This record gives sequence, structure tokens and C-alpha cells, in this order.
Amino acid sequence: MRDFALIHLNGVRREIRGREALMMLAEWLRKEAGLSGTKIVCAEGDCGACTVLRASCRARSHSDQYLNFEAMNSCIATVAQMDGTHIVTVEGMQCGDHLSPAQEAMRKCHASQCGYCTPGFVMAISAMLERHDQADARTASNYLTGNLCRCTGYAPIVEAALTVRATEKHSVARRYSDPHLISESVSSTKLSMLVEYDGTKLFAPVSLREAVTFSAAHPGTRVLGAATDLGVQVNKGKPLPTSLLSLHLIPELYETKLTRSRVTFGSRVTLAEVRRVSQDVAPEFARFLNLFASPQIKNVATLVGNIANGSPIGDTLPFLLIAGGEVHVASRPGAKGVVRKRKIPMTELYVGYKKLALEIGEIITHISFDRTSAKEVMSLCKVTQRKDLDISAVSGAFSLTLKSILKASRNGKTTPYVVCARIAYGGVAATPLRMPEVELALQGELTTERIESAAHLIARSIKPISDVRGSASYRRVAAANLFRRFGNEVLRG
Repeated sequence: MRDFALIHLNGVRREIRGREALMMLAEWLRKEAGLSGTKIVCAEGDCGACTVLRASCRARSHSDQYLNFEAMNSCIATVAQMDGTHIVTVEGMQCGDHLSPAQEAMRKCHASQCGYCTPGFVMAISAMLERHDQADARTASNYLTGNLCRCTGYAPIVEAALTVRATEKHSVARRYSDPHLISESVSSTKLSMLVEYDGTKLFAPVSLREAVTFSAAHPGTRVLGAATDLGVQVNKGKPLPTSLLSLHLIPELYETKLTRSRVTFGSRVTLAEVRRVSQDVAPEFARFLNLFASPQIKNVATLVGNIANGSPIGDTLPFLLIAGGEVHVASRPGAKGVVRKRKIPMTELYVGYKKLALEIGEIITHISFDRTSAKEVMSLCKVTQRKDLDISAVSGAFSLTLKSILKASRNGKTTPYVVCARIAYGGVAATPLRMPEVELALQGELTTERIESAAHLIARSIKPISDVRGSASYRRVAAANLFRRFGNEVLRG
């Protein structure tokens, strides 16, 4: 057992204990490490001013001698969660007297504006260069999605991202992948970590057995994924929970398993990795994952975290409801010393507003769902006030398994016939909803009349509330229209 978080900051080894380990990373960088280039503006993970690069030694391939650095928001993650990682800030980008390619491109294109948001843009562009020697407009736009320019001078920034070129000399991976430091990090993270300060304890075990034992012994323990929600609450003045459990040292929770019909992700698999895998196994889900959360969020946030948060507007939940999702949970070892495990269907997981059907001490270890069948027509959608990085007012997931029937007609056209329908919504009740009554009503020949009837049934069945993102009547109309549009698109072929 160790009482410190081990990180390497711009190539320098740091052991962080007590109060400092429980600080938000951006605050610690500025106030304790003296690296004020990292800015704090929104303190919610929305603006990107606090962007740094992070690489985890655990995620490194044995055949790859270099670390994989990705952008992340440092304002909503604790220092302790960075245990076993390498962090590079904007101060670590310059090579001697020479600016990094991203810094030089920002200078040449006059893209610094007031300069306050510039470090975040430099780090976002630098993350892009770690994967792309040169970016096209779509790639550049994606990497800059999580960064805001308050001077509204976005065009020069985009120009900088499009004109910059990667160089081996300035590669962050090549500069900071020191074999000795990597080895030390891996060795250190084989020991459990317990950080305590002022009545708060954060425990990071190296085994699932330790995790469930701690959870059972400390009722009310908050399990930490990426802390993208908890970090915002803390920055708004809410204290950290007194008992925190981080799962970042448990190897099996980083697993991705594929079978012919199912895919399973461990609770530490990030949304970015889920998106990459889903491109082959659930392409509509992969497309949808592009619409919410910035790269900085997706590089650390997890699919299981989105599930465990329990929000009725969680973006991934409607998809998991129609894709046969099951959560895998573990609890304290029984009489024979074996960790107890069970599965809960997503349709049975939510029993009330942010209430899950988990027993005391249980933690979610994995999520599994069906691969998308070639016979399925699927659509995932959300209604928001802006396209990117916004919370849903209503979200919907629709899947129809079809076969074609040939009706007697002069032109010999075939008509789609619904063999199986699956419909789910978020933002229309206290929990995300699967709609079996609507699904049953859709079976049979798909016609305009059947689609319209189902849309009316949806509007009658849901009980949304009014809040800042939309009124109850607006949500009712939006939910019906989302399905109406989907159904008519299917009908048109």
C-alpha cells in the first residue's frame, strides 16, 4: 500500500500526497506546481482552456515503445486520478528555444487573440499532431470542438490547425516516453493507493476483490470513473464525498471483448475507445458518439460512468436499452472467498430518478450489448439547443428489423414489413424509457398510417417535465416527431 499518487509532469517524477492529491489537477498545476499556463475558465470541462496531454502507461502496447498522449480537461479531474500517468502542460511543449509546431502555427496565423485561451488551443492541436501528420478540415474541427475562443477570432485558429505539420523532433510521445519512467510507473501501480486528508479518503485498489470489499465496508462510497460530473460539483462549491473508490488500477476493467453477437466493455474503457470499437460492431452508435462530448471528455470519460450516473438524459442510455444492454456487477466475496457477480438488464437497472437496482456494496464492472445486425435499421438522435457539446432535451433510439413483402401492384414494388421494433427515449421521464407498447404496435406492414399512429401513441405514453431545456409539451412533440421522421425515412427507403 502506498499513500501517494505517482505522476510524471513534463518528464519530472512527482509523488503527490494528502491535500494536494485531492485537488483538481488544473488548480494543483497552477497553485502548487507553478505552471500557470494552464488556465481555468468554466471549471466545467466545456471551454478547453485547461487542456493538457495525458498518457497512461497501462494503456501502452507491449510492442509500442512510445506512450499515447491524448488531450484532456484538467479542471474536473483530481490529481489522484492521474496516478500512473504522464502529464504534459503547455510549458512542456517548447523544445529549447524553439516553439512547438502548434505554438508556431498559432503565432504565424495571428491566432492568439487575447491569449487567454491560446494554451488550450495549442494543446488540442498538439494532440491532433500526435495522430495526424497533417489535418484536413474535418479532423481539425473535431479536435477543436472542445475549445472556445472568447474573442470570436476562430478563423485564424482553424487556419493554424490546417497549416501545422507534425515533426519527429517535436513529437510529445518521442520526447517523454522515457523507458525508465514508464517502468517505474507500471511497477508503482501494482501497489494499491490510499490517499487521506481532512476526513476524506480515496482508495485505488489493484484487484476487484479489494474494490468490492472496500465498497461493502464503506456504505455510500462514491465510485470514481473520470469524475466529469463530480469534478463540476466540487468546482461549484460542493465538498468531495468522504469515501471515494477509484478503479484505475484494476487491469480487467480495461478489457474489451468481442464475440459474434455481443461486445463487452470494462468500466475503465473510455468513450473514445468505445467509439473506435463501435465503428465495426455498432456503426450508428459510433456516429452518435461524435455528437456529444469533446475529445477532451471522451478521452477520459467512460461508458459505464454514463450508465452509473443514472441521469434520465444520459446520451448513451436509449441506445443501450434497445441494444440488449446488460450491466455486470460485482459484490463482496461470499463464504468461499469468490467475488460474487451478476448481470442486470438495462431495462431493469433504473428504478427511479438517479436510482439504480444495485445492492449495497455492488459496483458495475462491465457493460455488454448486442452487435448491430445487418438486418437492422437503426437511428440515434438528440434534440439540443446547439449541435455540439450540449445536454439533451430529448433523445431517442429506434431500431426496426425488416423484411420485404411483394404486394400486388402494377409497378411490382416491395413494402417494408416490421418483424421487430425497439424504441427508447431519454429526457421524457424520471428514467430513460423503453416503449414495448409502441414496439408491439409497429409490427406488421410499415405504412404512413402505422407510423403516425405510433407517433401519437408515443406522445400519449410519456410524461415529461418542464425545465430550462424545454417544456413538457415541447418534449412531447419533439419525441413524437423524432420517431415520425425516422419512420418516414425508413418508408422512403
